[in-house]
Amino acid sequence: KQQEHCPRCDAVLQLKQGKKGLFLGCSAYPACDYIKPLSFQSESKIIKVLEETCPECRHPLVLKQGHFGMFIGCSHYPECHFVVHDEPEEQAEETIPCPDCQQGGLVARRGRQGKVFYGCDRFPHCKFTLAAKPYLVACPACGSSV
Repeated sequence: KQQEHCPRCDAVLQLKQGKKGLFLGCSAYPACDYIKPLSFQSESKIIKVLEETCPECRHPLVLKQGHFGMFIGCSHYPECHFVVHDEPEEQAEETIPCPDCQQGGLVARRGRQGKVFYGCDRFPHCKFTLAAKPYLVACPACGSSV
């Protein structure tokens, strides 16, 4: 493991997570506030150029493989940030009632570190959360939902 040193104070640079992703920060922080952004070769890889055009800039739309899976976006990125969202398909799933308050439903949310978790849609009134995706399962003894 090779360590990089801060060009300002010669302390070791540490890998840190920020709002915009990973970066190297000085271990002497807050005395030294040097940071070095980590640039990756490509945020996403183009899989296929589509026949449709971008409604914002008229460039072709492309199917891309990104960090969080496949998506359709404008080929003129970063000048144009258009992305196709598939939100109606997500709503087709059956809402699972909150086992804590019995009034809300469990919905997918994204935490500070980008991790998906499931919580009650009545938040902040109900603070019930699950780390894994919830499923409705029939009780083997009585047949009711668990």
